[in-house]
Amino acid sequence: MDDAKIKMNCHQHAVKDFDLQLEMNDLEIDMLKDQDQVLPYNETRADELDQKKLKLLLGKRFHQNAMNAYWYYLAKMGK
Repeated sequence: MDDAKIKMNCHQHAVKDFDLQLEMNDLEIDMLKDQDQVLPYNETRADELDQKKLKLLLGKRFHQNAMNAYWYYLAKMGK
């Protein structure tokens, strides 16, 4: 039971870390723009950051789902 709480907590921390990484990624994308348009010489980097964002979202989804699974397990166990 305690192991499930620890694992759920670890996944919560991972989700928070992914949120920070996504925020940083968005800021970096914004720095490549001039009035909401990516500057032509920054297009390659913007594409790389978009791909990175997708990977971060997939990782966040994994940890969010795992956290929810541990929460469900704990709820079923009555704790």
